Amino acid sequence: MIKNNFMKVYYEVFFYTMKKEEVYIVGAGTYGEVMYELAELLGYTIEGFYDENDQKKGKTVMNSKVLGRLSELEEHDIKGKKFVIAIGKNSTRNELMDKINKFGGETPTLIHPSAIISPSAEIGKGVYIHANAYIWTKVKIGNHCIISPKVIIAHHTSVGKACLISTMSAVGASVTIENEVFIGMGSTIMTGVSCIGGNTTIGAGSVVIKDVDDYSVYAGVPAKRLRSI
Repeated sequence: MIKNNFMKVYYEVFFYTMKKEEVYIVGAGTYGEVMYELAELLGYTIEGFYDENDQKKGKTVMNSKVLGRLSELEEHDIKGKKFVIAIGKNSTRNELMDKINKFGGETPTLIHPSAIISPSAEIGKGVYIHANAYIWTKVKIGNHCIISPKVIIAHHTSVGKACLISTMSAVGASVTIENEVFIGMGSTIMTGVSCIGGNTTIGAGSVVIKDVDDYSVYAGVPAKRLRSI
């Protein structure tokens, strides 16, 4: 985990140290374009895309070529290089980041300059925090998470590994969100909820007022369990 310093100092250091570093983006779809813009904003040079769709190879996305499939790369092709994984599916993103790290590659954390992050928050590796997110006091965000624009995470909440919290969602205080949870756009996890179980999906616009089981789909106001995954 990385403990954040006063944010003005953090970003000054970040921009100077990260300028002109090269990065590759995995996923040449629309979210790949989003991550291209974020990485470029933070001073990276995008060297190209990787995508498992062979039909995209050689095409240009956001001024960078699609070089081929990440699955075709050997360990020596990955070691010492930086990769951004522009894939929304939590399990796939988590698997790819673990593979890259195992082979000696890096998965840098990218934080939009407009995000507000408490100096006491802890942010993991390979985390993407987008514009206008607000991360409160002593929040913990695990490795490989995506925090979308205008997400609010209240104080002392813990977000597990490889979660995705969608745009304009709000998470209350002292909630534990376990690994690989997907929270849909505009959802609310109320203060008083203790735990959101792992590998669970919360449907868009839901209001969660009670604890949530593992491997389940919840939706509605208030949110109810619809089915198991």
